[in-house]
Amino acid sequence: MLNSLRFQNIALFGNLEIDFDTGFTVFTGQTGSGKSIFIDTLNALLANKKTPLDNRLVAKGSTFASIEGVFLVLSSTKDWLITQEIDVDDELIVSREWRFKENKYKSRFRINGVLVNRDQISKLRSFLLDCTLQGDTYIFNNLNYQLNLLDSLGLKKIEECIDTVNHNWKKWNESNLRLQHAKARIFDLEKEYEETQYIYQDLEKLELEDPDEDKKLELNQNRLSNLLRLKEGIDSLLLRLNESLDEYPSLLDHTNFCINELKNLSQIDSSLRPIFDKFSSLNNNFYDLIYQIKDYQKSLDIDPSFLNDIQVRLSTLKFYQKKYQRSIPDLITYKKELIENLALNDNLSDIEDLTISEQKTRLIRDKSNKKLSNMRKIIAQQLQDKLIKSLKELGIPDVRFKVIFEESEPSVTGSDKVNFMFSANPGFPLASLSEIASGGEKSRVLLAIKAIFASFDQMSLLIFDEIDSGVSGSVSGYVANLLKELSIHRQVFCVTHQPLIAAFADNHFALKKSVIAGKTVAELTYLKEIADKQEELAFLAGGEIVEANAYAASLLEHKAA
Repeated sequence: MLNSLRFQNIALFGNLEIDFDTGFTVFTGQTGSGKSIFIDTLNALLANKKTPLDNRLVAKGSTFASIEGVFLVLSSTKDWLITQEIDVDDELIVSREWRFKENKYKSRFRINGVLVNRDQISKLRSFLLDCTLQGDTYIFNNLNYQLNLLDSLGLKKIEECIDTVNHNWKKWNESNLRLQHAKARIFDLEKEYEETQYIYQDLEKLELEDPDEDKKLELNQNRLSNLLRLKEGIDSLLLRLNESLDEYPSLLDHTNFCINELKNLSQIDSSLRPIFDKFSSLNNNFYDLIYQIKDYQKSLDIDPSFLNDIQVRLSTLKFYQKKYQRSIPDLITYKKELIENLALNDNLSDIEDLTISEQKTRLIRDKSNKKLSNMRKIIAQQLQDKLIKSLKELGIPDVRFKVIFEESEPSVTGSDKVNFMFSANPGFPLASLSEIASGGEKSRVLLAIKAIFASFDQMSLLIFDEIDSGVSGSVSGYVANLLKELSIHRQVFCVTHQPLIAAFADNHFALKKSVIAGKTVAELTYLKEIADKQEELAFLAGGEIVEANAYAASLLEHKAA
């Protein structure tokens, strides 16, 4: 329940303090008199979303403004305040203030003097008020809203089931994510394995073993390309070293002569013995050198066509070096790494365990979804019966209403999708409420739904801004009666233009706009006396003054009766 409101530098209202009472309270006045702005102040105080329009509530030229509301604390609100570590008393003081800084307005919220954020205020709003504005029937286009309405009727029983569904869905989702991640990893590993296998097989064809193969091949290529010149040169060397050339003795002939001569001389003079020994060693080296040259000569005995094979091999090696951006030694190392990777067997047993876990959690999830769905269908039948009864009283005698269930993808709220189906006229099939109902019919459905919900929750204040839009005549009487019945258990605020509805109110505030000292202000007057109420009702009724007054008086007499 809202006990009082206090404004400071608020547009149209300036500085104002208002006290409220229990029961049914109406706000009346001409169009543009400030009724909507008054409702906006409550929406700004307990804001559920951020909007730049909030700043328009600050009186022009003011550097500071505030709204303060004092509420009666209910048990559900008290529990929430305790969880937020906010001091609890019999009264709850909520305030919002604006300060003009850095060329813009900045606002902040307080609960019992404690600074809080917008999320906390939004949550508190759900405990303190339910505001239904003119045109709010668009919410029937939202199937999620319809499902939430249905769930709200279930109280603790369905809340516990929804909590279970939420928990089971999260458990399934966790196991499913683990399974999908594992499958994706295996898929990646399989792709990686295939790619590794292809590269290994590709390198295996090269039969790489010697890290210097390319260098040796280039050497052989150079040798074969100059084979004739090498043979000629080797033959010439051997001829001069080992064989005589016509009358010219070979190098060995000379060295052998020198050896024999030194030997003879050293026998005469022993001091020549060391020279003889060195020359003998040199001569032996010449023999070794000749043997090496002869061995090399034999290596030149190669088929010249082999040059083509070498060039092809070199070309292939260069291609692979460029392909894999690696040298020959690195390619050999890379090949060894590939064979090691291929030898590693991936353990797929985890997939089987994860699949079993996912299936188990899926069954639990589906079972809790089924239980919740059955509970919702029972509640839907109760809602249908109550709504049809209420809507008939609200002037739709041939109304038909049905909650249609469809299965949807499981989520934290279950696997149900609901659609409110409606028909106001005989012979017309049921169709979606959002598509077939007129504006007045939607307003009455919304009002009837609010009335049903009012008996199920502890929300303190119900606000209706022109919920009677689109209804007239005897239907207005039904609306007035319904609002009056709601106010037995709840505090009800209603902005209305209908004198019939206003006449049923326990408390009546009239708004009037005027210009004082060049400024437009809205005056909010509490109509305590019968005469003042009659005058306001007559004004709402319009027409001839005498007839309007008589009509207003009859309305008040009917209420008193």
